[in-house]
Amino acid sequence: MADFNETYEYKMKPMKRIIYFFFVVAMGSTTAWAQNAKVVSAYNYLTSGELDKAREYIDEAILHEKTMNNEKTWRYRGQIYQGLAMTDSTADKKMLIEEATKSFEKGMELDAKGSWSEEYESGMNNVQILALNAGIEAYNDQDYASSRDLFLLSAQTSEKMGRVDTMAIYNGGLAAEQAEDYDNAIRQYRRAAELGYLGPQMYIYMGNLYTKQEKPEEYLKIIQEGRQKYPENTDLIVYELNYYLQNGKFAEAENNLLLAIEKEPQNKQLHFSLGVVYDNLGDKEKAVKAYEDAISVDPEYFDAVYNLGAMYFNQAVEMNNNANEIKDNKKYDAARAEAKEIFKKAKPHLEKAHEIDPKDMGAMQSLSSLYALLNETEKYQEMKAKLGAPKN
Repeated sequence: MADFNETYEYKMKPMKRIIYFFFVVAMGSTTAWAQNAKVVSAYNYLTSGELDKAREYIDEAILHEKTMNNEKTWRYRGQIYQGLAMTDSTADKKMLIEEATKSFEKGMELDAKGSWSEEYESGMNNVQILALNAGIEAYNDQDYASSRDLFLLSAQTSEKMGRVDTMAIYNGGLAAEQAEDYDNAIRQYRRAAELGYLGPQMYIYMGNLYTKQEKPEEYLKIIQEGRQKYPENTDLIVYELNYYLQNGKFAEAENNLLLAIEKEPQNKQLHFSLGVVYDNLGDKEKAVKAYEDAISVDPEYFDAVYNLGAMYFNQAVEMNNNANEIKDNKKYDAARAEAKEIFKKAKPHLEKAHEIDPKDMGAMQSLSSLYALLNETEKYQEMKAKLGAPKN
């Protein structure tokens, strides 16, 4: 009896292991089947248009080890999230488009043989267009931060497909600028500039943003970079000129103006600016010539007419002040007479400026002082009355 029992136990132990092994296999097969069933259910809900249910099942499937490395799981998930992003009821299109993009990317990675390459390319194209259109919609709704993110997502998706969408890059910068995210806007504009989008205009946009940030050195640097790339562009020449004028660098401004005038000889503003430069450099003769050139282009150009008169007026005032220091009466009278002749030179230009713009206070005040100095009492009284009259 003892021998029988020992033999029985010896034979049954392997049988227990075999039964246990089949039990484990059966359990594993059941789990795998259950997870695959979720993928199938997700697909069925996708094809029937029940996207919320499809999303519920597919999001469970990507978390389970039995289906998380299945190419089909990620392809379906990309299609589901793409569909959700297309619905009008979607609250967060950016997140949905991002998830669709990530899913398609993961699926492509798992599709080693490229069996579904056409489907993935189509999916990525669709989400890129979705992001672009959603960005436009958000921009029109003045939701500039969301618009920026969507445009940038569209640009990134294009790059992942081996393409560069310069419009999406530029639009991302434009939306970032509207959102007052200037650093990001400059980054996108720079990228667009490097790709040649809109030519020299991109450097002007970046220059304007540095002005808003009160970064004059960065402003000059980017404008000069643009000038190196587009040396013939007058707008960039003028933008560089503005920096020199605002910072009192008149010698540098002269070079820019002469170059700009060579390209646009009929640009009255350039001639006027050159006159301002020479005026500040103390070269009165060249200043007069530059102002006269501006007036020859446009005889009704108030700024040039007034500045020419004001320059003569200021010169005469200085001569008068110097005359007051002279002790010798004869020399004093001669110096005053000389100053008076310069005042007379100022008179027609200041009167013309007043004629062009009768409400300009600077012109009226200059004329009032001028008439007093020239002893033209009637005109002086007339101008004083205008200065004292109520202003509309």
